Amino acid sequence: MGLPDGSLQKTLAAYNEHAAKGEDPEFHKHKKWIQPLTQAPFAAINCTFGTSPIMGFTLGGLKTNEKGQVLTASGAAVPGLYAAGACASNLAYDSMGYSTGTCIGESTFFGRQCGIHAAG
Repeated sequence: MGLPDGSLQKTLAAYNEHAAKGEDPEFHKHKKWIQPLTQAPFAAINCTFGTSPIMGFTLGGLKTNEKGQVLTASGAAVPGLYAAGACASNLAYDSMGYSTGTCIGESTFFGRQCGIHAAG
């Protein structure tokens, strides 16, 4: 995969150290889903855009308001930046309660809110 020697081992060791305490400071995974990864076999999958057949999404990420504006860590709206669907922290922001198709409804509703606000 072209990674530096030992980088996967270092990443796994750091993750396991925090997971043992029920923490995920890197990605802030919901506590219910955090557990140390100690049982082999392990695999590394190259998910580089354009090379991987795997599709995935974050179940939320960018924090938004009711208009779809992306918010900073302090809660201020970033002018001209909007997000909707799977890239926004909407219904499935905590990885709980997701069901297939949820993002379609979010994309439709919040996409329209983003457009209305941007055009206003």
